[in-house]
Amino acid sequence: MTKSRRDINSLSPSELDDYVHALGILRARSAANPDDETGYDFQAALHNDQFVGPCEHGNDLFLPWHRSHLYHFEKLLQESDPPRTANVTLPYWDWIHPQTAGKFPPAFSLPGLVEDRITAPVPLPPDTLEIVTTETDQGSFGGFPEAHAGGDYGRLEDGPHNFMHFNFIGGLMKVPSTAAMDPIYYSFHCFIDLLWAEWQRRNGAPALTSPDHDLRGFLPQAKHKVADFADTVALGYEYAYTDQLKTAFAVETPQPVTRRLLATEPLALVSAPNLTASLRSNSRAEFGLVAPSTEARKVVVRLDDVKVPVAGSYVLRAYVHPADVEFRADDPDFARRYGVGYVAMWVAHHMTDDGDRASGRHRGATAHPHHPTECNARFDITAVLEASHAAPESLVLTLQYVPANGPDGLPEEPAGLLDEVALKNVLLEVYS
Repeated sequence: MTKSRRDINSLSPSELDDYVHALGILRARSAANPDDETGYDFQAALHNDQFVGPCEHGNDLFLPWHRSHLYHFEKLLQESDPPRTANVTLPYWDWIHPQTAGKFPPAFSLPGLVEDRITAPVPLPPDTLEIVTTETDQGSFGGFPEAHAGGDYGRLEDGPHNFMHFNFIGGLMKVPSTAAMDPIYYSFHCFIDLLWAEWQRRNGAPALTSPDHDLRGFLPQAKHKVADFADTVALGYEYAYTDQLKTAFAVETPQPVTRRLLATEPLALVSAPNLTASLRSNSRAEFGLVAPSTEARKVVVRLDDVKVPVAGSYVLRAYVHPADVEFRADDPDFARRYGVGYVAMWVAHHMTDDGDRASGRHRGATAHPHHPTECNARFDITAVLEASHAAPESLVLTLQYVPANGPDGLPEEPAGLLDEVALKNVLLEVYS
């Protein structure tokens, strides 16, 4: 029978109690035996620990891996104390829409679900719904195969997903090596999975790339390949949409358009010896634009090989504006007129410490890389160019560097982070 995953705000008190009860059983198993593979800590380690999993990021395995993690974890919850827990499903947290009161759903202040997080108000990422409803390319949406030239992260991951982890939620969710210890991880990623399921529905459920790829950490399970996680209904669950989600998704999906790359032009820094010097001076860097071909139907800025940081996380916000217009990122009108996107660079997955590696579950294991070491990011600037009355040569691309939020919701820059903000090229891609 197909079970429904529902918005956590729609669960009754008894349904929440059953969910927290099941989580408590898994936590008790870990307290009794840290290496119990059916315990909460081991399940979190599948995401967090490089010697147990870890999770997949920066490629087309990102969405299937996390769907697998949720699926197997949910089965353990259901089997923890039947019949009471037999119908427990992971509740999702709709973070497209702000809560009617407070920052997080009220359930996450309950015992068993509460953790230290950023409680200060932080704006939600503005582009989540747009990515789901207008992006028709599978790689651009969810990530590219590892061998793909020039493609890695999908827009859903290097934008809203990363931003929410370190800029909105924080606490244990701020870094990959502790994220799944916070129970909010499961509801947060349930919503990522819902967004993927909605994208699949809207786009005719295209065949997954890398279908035969094994999902690390799950090889002992009967379901452990990408192809096993193509369809939620086949896995025995589906998502119950709230009325506000039904309204949000009640828009047509655009028809896919095939574009041909006409030219690629490098963009040069304006009045600065290098990127680091410019960012150190005023937390931003300007690049001069060039006039695209008259045949251009789409113009994209590409950031090549942005280094994945290890000291902390940060956001690069991108704007295209006349060179003689004062940069005012805090001005909503400026951001609305000239903002073209952002990339959220989540800190790389740190190696497990020596103490953890010595535990039984790691004995003889080999650490796996968590992230690619670089990320490519693209910003479609077509609309801003079309709306501008200035010649493209008189415009600049401004990249604004914003360190991740600290516990008070204000940017907090760890030592050495700025020195890690590096990229290979800034390019203008012109398409027919």
